[in-house]
Amino acid sequence: MKLTLKNVRLVRRTEITRQTSVLISVMGVVMAFAVAGVLFLLLGVNPIAAYGAMVDSFTNPILLANSIQRGTPLLFAALGLIVVFRLNFWNVGAEGQIVMGGIAATGIVTLHLVSGAIPDLLVLPSMFLAAFLLGALYALLPALLKAKLQVNEILSTLMLNYIAILFGNYLVFGPWLDPAAHGFPNSRIFPPEAVIPSIPFIGGSSGFIVGIVVSVVVYFIMNRTTFGFELRVTGDSSKASKYAGMSYTRIVSIAMIISGGLAGLGGLVLVSGIIGRMKEDFSSGYGYTAIIVAWLAGLNPLVAVVAAFLFGGLLVSGTTLQVRLGLSSSTTNIFEALILVFVLASEFLKKYRVIVGGVE
Repeated sequence: MKLTLKNVRLVRRTEITRQTSVLISVMGVVMAFAVAGVLFLLLGVNPIAAYGAMVDSFTNPILLANSIQRGTPLLFAALGLIVVFRLNFWNVGAEGQIVMGGIAATGIVTLHLVSGAIPDLLVLPSMFLAAFLLGALYALLPALLKAKLQVNEILSTLMLNYIAILFGNYLVFGPWLDPAAHGFPNSRIFPPEAVIPSIPFIGGSSGFIVGIVVSVVVYFIMNRTTFGFELRVTGDSSKASKYAGMSYTRIVSIAMIISGGLAGLGGLVLVSGIIGRMKEDFSSGYGYTAIIVAWLAGLNPLVAVVAAFLFGGLLVSGTTLQVRLGLSSSTTNIFEALILVFVLASEFLKKYRVIVGGVE
């Protein structure tokens, strides 16, 4: 007797309970950790020791603060991605939008330091506003290209990432180069009034608290507003939304403005709350990791808070694994990829049931 492809069928689920959905997601993450354990064994590392190093990211006070810090830009970017992913608009440009947000924030600081035109009390609010606006405008371009010219958003958003990164590098190598940096590609160090403060007694960027508030706002927008309803309808069926008189151009433009603006705030958090200045290639993949966070959260803004915190800890544990166990940084990247693969597989299983028929 043998099992053939003819015996295996995919049946679309008409409904799924919340308990089943959560169980499938948890099983996906468990499988990712199990496969990662095999990877650790192949590398000659005890999986228990590796997982113990990861747990330290959430139990050691210093590493915990770092986990919150690293998770903050992920949270902002993931919240923006959740909005457009619900629209079935595949924005893979959060990396570039993060960079543009960091550029905007650094521009405000540079103007403040060079000319003194911005009062100290207005520096940080101006940085927030500039980061959101520039990130939003940068994200609006692929939205309009998609709506008006049917340009594939995956290609346009991906290519815009490289433009933003190269533009940022040009600035820190050129006009924004710190005269006191001895030739290193860094902007001027941010003064205290331009630095996001830490969370009292815990550490980590207080931007994470702002991110939690933003997650509640995004949840409300997506579930309690007319725009949120239009977003869901258009994401489920663009033909149905068009028949109902909904403007795709308006909906996708607003969604990408929100998405890019929030990613821009992630860039602000990076340069102001973590690095303290802008430097070459300062994002280092946060925008891509935010895609995993968004899907791990099941496109739920509230769950994204937990997912971003966990992934922040994973980024910190990557450094710990390198120091303690001698693993390369690519091991952490593989681990992140495994989580993405199994999370996406979990999302597939939430929509389809695998039916195995009789064997022959």
